Amino acid sequence: MRLLVTFRSTRTPVVGDKFASRAGQKGILSLLYDAEDMPFSESGIVPDILFNPHGFPSRMTVGMMIESMAGKVAALSGELQDGTPFRQRETPREADACSPVDYFGKELLSRGYSYYGKETLYSGVHGAPIECDIFTGVIYYQRLRHMVNDKYQCRNTGPIDALTHQPLKGRKRKGGTRVGEMERDSLLSHGASFTVQDRLLNCSDGTVMHVCAKCGVI
Repeated sequence: MRLLVTFRSTRTPVVGDKFASRAGQKGILSLLYDAEDMPFSESGIVPDILFNPHGFPSRMTVGMMIESMAGKVAALSGELQDGTPFRQRETPREADACSPVDYFGKELLSRGYSYYGKETLYSGVHGAPIECDIFTGVIYYQRLRHMVNDKYQCRNTGPIDALTHQPLKGRKRKGGTRVGEMERDSLLSHGASFTVQDRLLNCSDGTVMHVCAKCGVI
């Protein structure tokens, strides 16, 4: 007889956990703010997530930005919206067809918001307006199974390979974390030579051998 037991636990998001939008715009939670310190809009809305915009040019997730504008229009109008990117709006007259950005931009303008969905947010710390326009909207965000509590790894010394005398690979085998050429160069550029010696010798493949003082045979 085989018995299968499944455990379910509730985890509060912590720094290092991974999230992603439906457009595949993945990212790591890097900072947790208290609710009272979060910025707020003129209408008093506090965003749940502050996203670094430098991830957009490389991933080119245009659908996520259109989803944000569509979600904002849907929240204001109470109607379903089509957030499909690169699709012309279906209108009775072909001459009235426009791009999704233009369509949702005009919808936002008609409701008193910026054409591109930008708003001025106010600091939750001192209350002054933040000196830039911030793109705000409604987006479906999902939490991924990649959590830092399942991935963090550290070790001093432990199991080593019998052939190379270097630490084993893999968290399950109590292995070490690889320090490659770039990590070594970074440490050396900061003058941390003893840290390099500790990582690459003492905690890696440092070995004691007996050498003949006369002939040099190991």
